[in-house]
Amino acid sequence: MRIFELRVYTLRTKEALDFYREEIYPRHLNSFPLFGIEAHGFWTAKEDVEPRLFVLASYAAGDDSGEVARRYMQSTEFADDIRNFDVSDIVGVDSTILIPSTSSPLK
Repeated sequence: MRIFELRVYTLRTKEALDFYREEIYPRHLNSFPLFGIEAHGFWTAKEDVEPRLFVLASYAAGDDSGEVARRYMQSTEFADDIRNFDVSDIVGVDSTILIPSTSSPLK
């Protein structure tokens, strides 16, 4: 069973969110599989007052999501993905590991 993670990125401005959502995250979709990461989707919240991006990702069973993320963030693929983006525009990242119920279609 895969390990699911909900990540919520808070960005400094709506412009930074728009760039991250439209330019940066689509780049990750090509590099994630090289590290065993699968992206299931990314969203913004309707009428959200904060510039946030919600991401559902998963990792292979038994993988340590933190270790996979560290390895990815130290890679040349990640460096290429974030080109032209000021990472200080990400002011917060909340991570929640999700446990699927037995009847969940995502497992």
